[in-house]
Amino acid sequence: MPQPTPRVVRVLNNNAVLARGAEDEMVLVGRGIGFGRSEGDPIPTEGIQSRFVEVAPEQVQFLTWASSLGTSVLETISAAVDLAADLLGELHPSVYLLLADHLAFAVHRLEQGQAIRNELVKEIRASFPDEYAAAEVVVHYLNANLSVTMPVDEAAFVTLHLNGARTGATAKQPLQRANLLAELVALVHTEFGITPGADADPTTNDLTVALAQLIRRIETGRWRHNNALHAIHRDLPSECALARRLITRILHTDALPQTARGEVAYTAVGLHGWKQDHAHRRA
Repeated sequence: MPQPTPRVVRVLNNNAVLARGAEDEMVLVGRGIGFGRSEGDPIPTEGIQSRFVEVAPEQVQFLTWASSLGTSVLETISAAVDLAADLLGELHPSVYLLLADHLAFAVHRLEQGQAIRNELVKEIRASFPDEYAAAEVVVHYLNANLSVTMPVDEAAFVTLHLNGARTGATAKQPLQRANLLAELVALVHTEFGITPGADADPTTNDLTVALAQLIRRIETGRWRHNNALHAIHRDLPSECALARRLITRILHTDALPQTARGEVAYTAVGLHGWKQDHAHRRA
């Protein structure tokens, strides 16, 4: 028996609609699928590029609640989500609900005079540079078109949603990576007896970026060999010990794999250089 043609429940933006099929409500995604459509309009299946069936009841409730923000606000939020998709390429269709939900709530909080703060901005920016760049565009677009001013902290939150939409992960997983990065930066500061400076401290930013790159290399198994391994261990024993702690923490293990010895040496040299840069800046 042929399936009934899905019909529009709500247009989310030009490229996504909430629709109802035989039983379930779903998000349907396709280039221009929402353009010019209204509630109740049928959607030809040939225009559907992908569908996201798992629409939770609270997400449907969000669509009802969000209407109180006004049509122009929702259209601006939807356009901002489209911007992110244009910049990053294909995103999981859930982003049209989850990110729109998040942004609508952020707008509501700002309108109520509440502050938006994110203590992991540096770590999130370093961990997910492409998504963060797209998130900055989203936030700039919203600030230019709405009567609120979103802080840079909001770009970090948006980044987590965008990374999840690119990888299929929940926002919780990239947040765990950002927390791990913050933990590693704090460990380096503690071991070197350094009190963290202002967020704009370029040496801390350099360290954060370097450790984010280390995490990515380890997660993808791109271990580096170092022919100067023994000399580095001899001349930089404390930096090598710290590098081992960092790498085993990333690996969630107590024992350092043999394949990681070269990476320890490279990381130790980087830590030695960073410590000198920090000392020169403080002098």
